[in-house]
Amino acid sequence: MKFITLFDILFAMYLRWKIFISVLSIFVITTILYILLTKPIYAPTAIVKANIYENVPTWVADLLQQRLIPTTPVDRMASQIELIKVLAPSALKENGANLKFNFPKKFVKISERKTIIDTIRKNLKFEVILYPESILVFKDKNLICSGKFSDTINCNYFSFSLEKIKEFKNPIKGSIIYYDFSKTIDNWIKNRISISQIGISDLVRISVESDDPEYAVLIANKIAQKYIDYSLEEERELARRTRERLEVFYKEAERRVDSLKKIIQALKIDTISLVSYILDFGLGNEPMARIVERYFNNPGDKILEKVAKGYVTKSLTLEEIYSAYNILVSQRNSLASIIENTKLVEAKSVSVSKIIDYASIPPKPKWPKKSLLLLLSLFFGSIFGIFIVLIWDRFDNKIYTPLKLKTILNNNIPIFYNIEDMKTFLLSNNLEKIYSTEKLDELENSDLQNAQIFIACIKRGISKNELFSILKKGGNKQKIVYFKL
Repeated sequence: MKFITLFDILFAMYLRWKIFISVLSIFVITTILYILLTKPIYAPTAIVKANIYENVPTWVADLLQQRLIPTTPVDRMASQIELIKVLAPSALKENGANLKFNFPKKFVKISERKTIIDTIRKNLKFEVILYPESILVFKDKNLICSGKFSDTINCNYFSFSLEKIKEFKNPIKGSIIYYDFSKTIDNWIKNRISISQIGISDLVRISVESDDPEYAVLIANKIAQKYIDYSLEEERELARRTRERLEVFYKEAERRVDSLKKIIQALKIDTISLVSYILDFGLGNEPMARIVERYFNNPGDKILEKVAKGYVTKSLTLEEIYSAYNILVSQRNSLASIIENTKLVEAKSVSVSKIIDYASIPPKPKWPKKSLLLLLSLFFGSIFGIFIVLIWDRFDNKIYTPLKLKTILNNNIPIFYNIEDMKTFLLSNNLEKIYSTEKLDELENSDLQNAQIFIACIKRGISKNELFSILKKGGNKQKIVYFKL
């Protein structure tokens, strides 16, 4: 067996080509039937920009430093992807993911479908009769809803609308199967919807697989829109809560500004009018403090109390009080500006997140991949074809190929199936006197007794016993086999 070559195997395939082609044909035909019978699966994809801040807006950065907002809008891509997955079931529910339609597609087209309730008995089947202008839906021969084409047909469990593709006269029957809601939604999320980040960007890919390409496009875009709407509402809610928190600080700042403004006005008047009175009667600090306290709106305010005492004790000048007042006014105005920004965010109609690319029907289905399947069928068909040919050749009772002959003779006797190769062998070994069981062109036979070598000429289809019977005639002579193809 050591001298069996690749050429021997290929030659065996050539001689048994019918078996090889038959096996290969089985693989190819099976693949073609699979391609023809399998519904093509399409995977339209929508791409959205996630709602994350690469650079935090100025007004948010200021609030973060001051710790004035309840939450931070800075988020990671992973949480946004999980958020889209959480929103996906509602988009599926609202667009009838648990409904299966069996209608003649050449006549009608499903333009919209929607689930009305979530909990329902499993696998309810509704018979539908489509008349030229009307639609009737039956359950157990009871009419449960009806409508017309291009209108929404509202049933107890679902709603849908159909459009005519082709005119028809006679009624057409169809059916609607309402599957168990939770299991159907789980199946969609697990097996048909793929949500993933694109590279290291802030883009998210939403792919939906279905044998109904238009419905897959609808679901992909609905999920994307759900995320955009949720992100916009989230931004508005953050702005609203931030505004409510800031308005408390603004009111406090406004009160302090008003109080300090009144103190400054009173101090300016008292400083001028009381100068002569202080010189004449020597009014001390205590009476002066009581005069200042008259102008407190809120005597318990520590900041205003500190200002008054500082002024009375001469450790705080009127100019320094002016400076403190200006700083407080600046802080109040800053808060007012930020509050206006939050109001703008509350009123905005465009989210930070947005749909970069809406899903559309791909030009080619994701599955089946015809070219790939045909190539694989040819590859595996060829491998199994070779395997079957070798097995067939090994267990065949007739010697049909040189491969079978070499297997029987092992390494004991040289085998040739090309006359030129055999003549080269004879010349190289100086074997001039030969004996052949059949007349061979260009070779002269000697009698068996004087011959230097015995040539056993055999044909395809000879049995193992017949081979050994021919070889036995050569006695103890050196032997070779010429296999006539």
